[in-house]
Amino acid sequence: MGKYKIAENGESNFHIVNHQYSDETVRYAASELQKYLLAATNAAIPYYSDRCPMRGPEIRIGADVRGETSEETDLHDEGFRIRGDGEHITVTGKTSRGVLYGVYRFLEIFCGFRCFTKDIETINKTDVLEIELDEITEEPFFEFRDAYFRNAFDGGFASKNHLNSGLCDLSKAKGGRVKWFNFHHSFCDLVPENEYFESHPEYFSEIDGKRTKNSQLCLTNPEVAQIAENTLRKWIKNNPECKVFSVAQNDNKLRCTCRKCAALEKAEGSPSGPIIHFVNKIADSIKNDYPDILLHTFAYQYSLPAPKNAVARDNVIVRLCSIDCRYDKPFEILAEENPDGSEAEFVNALKEWKNHASRLYVWDYAVNFENYLQPFLHFDSLTENIRFFRRAGVIGLLEQGNFAYGGGACCDDLKAYIISRLLWNPDTDTEDETKRFINAVYGKEAGKYVAEYVETMKTACTLAPLSIYQNPDAEYLNDRLIDKSDALFKKAMASSETDEICRRIEREYLAIRFLQLARSEINAKGRTENIENFFNDVKKFGLTEIMERASLAVSKQCMINSRYATDHTGEYRVYYIMQ
Repeated sequence: MGKYKIAENGESNFHIVNHQYSDETVRYAASELQKYLLAATNAAIPYYSDRCPMRGPEIRIGADVRGETSEETDLHDEGFRIRGDGEHITVTGKTSRGVLYGVYRFLEIFCGFRCFTKDIETINKTDVLEIELDEITEEPFFEFRDAYFRNAFDGGFASKNHLNSGLCDLSKAKGGRVKWFNFHHSFCDLVPENEYFESHPEYFSEIDGKRTKNSQLCLTNPEVAQIAENTLRKWIKNNPECKVFSVAQNDNKLRCTCRKCAALEKAEGSPSGPIIHFVNKIADSIKNDYPDILLHTFAYQYSLPAPKNAVARDNVIVRLCSIDCRYDKPFEILAEENPDGSEAEFVNALKEWKNHASRLYVWDYAVNFENYLQPFLHFDSLTENIRFFRRAGVIGLLEQGNFAYGGGACCDDLKAYIISRLLWNPDTDTEDETKRFINAVYGKEAGKYVAEYVETMKTACTLAPLSIYQNPDAEYLNDRLIDKSDALFKKAMASSETDEICRRIEREYLAIRFLQLARSEINAKGRTENIENFFNDVKKFGLTEIMERASLAVSKQCMINSRYATDHTGEYRVYYIMQ
């Protein structure tokens, strides 16, 4: 293992070099290395291309620097290799994105760099940076990694934490992205009901002998497949930047039960059978014209069980959804405890699908949609579930949190950070990374109380059923827990080292204030005024939703009208396209 003195007392003999024709991503990677090494060591290490003559030891970024071919063909597309030869250091990858990830990992390992949120980073300062290096090789365990939180869509946060979500603001310099089109429920868009139902009701689900609106498609009707294919081809033509297109069931359980669909479902032993036959037919029809395009479909609610015989084509992603599961314990443990429960169904389905899909993805959940500010700190089960997904052969994973414009509170930034680390490496020490995050974001003094709150609420979330649709009267919540949390936040705010840190804590404190107000008696003195003040602060911190797809005005009225925020009379839900 060689030793390399990168910098000492603000000076360095090294130069950062890339090939003269390196692409934008590799050039950006080199410039990022220069920027952060300056921040760490106060040494402004020169950066230029190999068109310039060599002037000493170099940190070589990307392939073919100085004529040395170093394409890492054995690596995953986003893997990287960092190595030293006794004089020079190289950071290479199979793709440019991998090179960028390698630079950030170099900075993490040797300079303590972390990007905790889109606005908060740390790096160790040192007078002498001397490292030991032989070879470091890393590859992602999941080819698709999405921390589906609004603040995690920031391109800087995403690239520095190795996320490649299609919704992240990832420019070419930051590695680019695999762009999805209409990545969720799409049957209603492929064959629009308002365009076809009146003239062709047979295109849609037959329920109890009657063709039905707001349902699914009749998947055995060849005309439906042709219309869907035609629509898909238009999408592909009009969206050349997109590489994945959704051909997936609508968000309801009204599948077609016509004679042909029912017969195919019976033959396949699952409602997923007609879906896979339908998607495969379209996948086959476009493969020659668009060999790089992938189609995406769901195994969701009624279609969760795998078919007996059908196997999804290689250009089809099958994504299972854990929407009906609990999160207080890992899925495997809950499945053992209750073999007839939703978790057992999900675990068994995932194991079955491994033999029916080469591209097996999961859409998992990390938030309470009913109330975004209700604590959902399931870090222990989250960690074990992600490790289970890896063992089960999952290669793509989305962890959905608060994706509302404006972002959220309730430890959402901590969750997004921990998720991003686990998606790259499921063996990440999440307790260590949680401590790093809390110390960096809240400071050592206030952070002690925030850390105690996190541990307290983590424990509470393991003591009773935890699901993604719960109100503040959920069993895991009680007045004693909330009072303790309130006291911890007040201590944290009182010991904040800066006004900015205090502001961050106040933002997280919204979760406890929400619980206190939602659980208070309807006739409690000053209740309505306190709710008004609470929503003023919600706006002050930039939150635009505290209940999924409900306006703040609607949510406020819900809290005023009912204890535990359960009265949704007159409520309407907004719908914004995520694609």
